[in-house]
Amino acid sequence: MRPPVRCLEIKFLVQANAEMERALVDPAGARIMAPKQFHYNLKVSALTPAQANVIKQEMLSLGGEAAVARGAASCSIAASDAILSGTLRQYGLLVEKLKYQSFALPEVGGAIDEALNNIAKRSFVLRGRTREWELGKKTLIMGILNVTPDSFSDGGLFFDRDRAVEKALKMVEDGADWVDVGGESTRPGAGPVQAEEELERIMPVVEALSKRGVVFSIDTMKARVAEEALKAGAEAVNDVSALSDPAMAEVCARHKAAVVLMHMRGAPKEMQKDTAYKDLIGEVFSYLSERVDYAESSGIERGRIMIDPGLGFGKSKEGNLEIIARLREFASLGLPILVGPSRKSFIGAITGAKETERLSGTAAVSAMAVLNGACALRVHDAKEAREASAMAEAVKSANIDG
Repeated sequence: MRPPVRCLEIKFLVQANAEMERALVDPAGARIMAPKQFHYNLKVSALTPAQANVIKQEMLSLGGEAAVARGAASCSIAASDAILSGTLRQYGLLVEKLKYQSFALPEVGGAIDEALNNIAKRSFVLRGRTREWELGKKTLIMGILNVTPDSFSDGGLFFDRDRAVEKALKMVEDGADWVDVGGESTRPGAGPVQAEEELERIMPVVEALSKRGVVFSIDTMKARVAEEALKAGAEAVNDVSALSDPAMAEVCARHKAAVVLMHMRGAPKEMQKDTAYKDLIGEVFSYLSERVDYAESSGIERGRIMIDPGLGFGKSKEGNLEIIARLREFASLGLPILVGPSRKSFIGAITGAKETERLSGTAAVSAMAVLNGACALRVHDAKEAREASAMAEAVKSANIDG
């Protein structure tokens, strides 16, 4: 009779320890074995040929795998990426070896070590202007409030101040942690709005929300608009252009606001004209990494930053699906991840549903995003997003702690 054999799904140290305890493994042996049960594929970019060759030699000597660009061995190319495959134990030994190498390899080793530590993070504390949120076990729900006449799904519905405030209060009642107020549409094809007009739209609403104690962020690309909204009580700035306004970073840093940095190719007016990428995830990852570095160098504390890969902003249907499927790769940046799937066109392209009928598709994508590493969701329907994320959180908790 053949013994039963199954593939174990081990993603966290607690799971590894639990399985070895069930198998009655000696505790000393379990401590040695655990780091060998986690296998990672890492891509290290923009190495010099010398760096790539040393890393490859060291990784192979440890029993891992390493692939570098053709021409790296002969140093006939200017730069090489490296694809590394190995266990957590092998990477630990590699990082230790690189500490004593030349060619700036200690810094490369430090970056590898940081990425592995980031991947293991299960919770974050995001700090806003006057409060903070614990993310990880419970998903942060950001309710969308478009104070615009032309947003793709609800344009004009909440253009009136009283209706906008009523909608915000309802979203909070339904489970939104904060309300994201925007006065400029960023739908595909939308043109820019002058700061004066944007302020006329949002200020009556944010002032009313502040008086009622509603936590809110401002969805804007303009430093002037962010300044006034923060003075009125906004806790965060959701900037789809990732601080492209030269004055925006200084405003956010001075007010100690939480900041959402999003990837968008081009401006809303033309962003959907070119959605082809040679390496979508690589490009989005590199862009967000660069903007995070810029934000920190501009005085914005790391604990106030959240990243957003930008579903629907210069991406095709296939691109949006790839981002959701590979969302966990962005965890290597060590920051909470926000995803905004609500009523997006790629959901309609798959289900055939109109903008206002995409609730089920949005809930499905939201749950998958949370399972794949999202800590926050930006949605129109807070109640359904809270329920979908609660189920995803319960499944994830069972996987980790069960």
